Amino acid sequence: IVRAVREGRTIFENIVKFVRFQLSTNIGAVLTVASATFMGLPSPFTAIQILWINIIMDGPPAMTLGLDSLRVGVMDAAPRLPGQAILSGARIGRLVQYGMTMAAGTLGVFWWALHEGGEGHALTLAFTTFVLFQFFNVMNARNETGSAFNRQLFANGKLWLALAAVLLLRVVVVYWGPAQAIFSTVDLSVKDWGLALAIASSILWIEEVRKLALLGFSRRG
Repeated sequence: IVRAVREGRTIFENIVKFVRFQLSTNIGAVLTVASATFMGLPSPFTAIQILWINIIMDGPPAMTLGLDSLRVGVMDAAPRLPGQAILSGARIGRLVQYGMTMAAGTLGVFWWALHEGGEGHALTLAFTTFVLFQFFNVMNARNETGSAFNRQLFANGKLWLALAAVLLLRVVVVYWGPAQAIFSTVDLSVKDWGLALAIASSILWIEEVRKLALLGFSRRG
């Protein structure tokens, strides 16, 4: 019975991880495109880029989240209520926060690139930044309350293989001629990649600070 309860809790948590990751990505994409329209900017993504994000960039990492191993301390929590929803109000609020962070970062770099270079460069940099946001957002999805930097960080080898494949495909889309023609991308410099990585990683650092602050408040209480 104990083993069955442990497995059931792990399955439930992995479903939550999948849902949190997918929904936050979709919220981020919708907010990015909608906000660009209200700001009078061109769309930061083409139709095929959005399909690429949803199917190729998000699909493999999301699926491997369902294969995460047993979390340490999974049996320490109190039993869930039978009718407890997967998406609580607080959880939805955090997903909106993630989406707003993605939108702000992507549109910020898009606006900057439009003024610094051509539209092709701006589109490629915004597209790359949004994809990299998902790389770091996976860590948020895996750990809702605790730090992402724990001893189980590298426990899911399939997840890291999926992320490596996503990054490799990202490079192909940016630099391979036929892919550039399909996805309307241009070559990015090392500086561009550094900027995209720095902005995209903010979604993880902001969440780590929030968790640390909550931990401090709980200890004071």
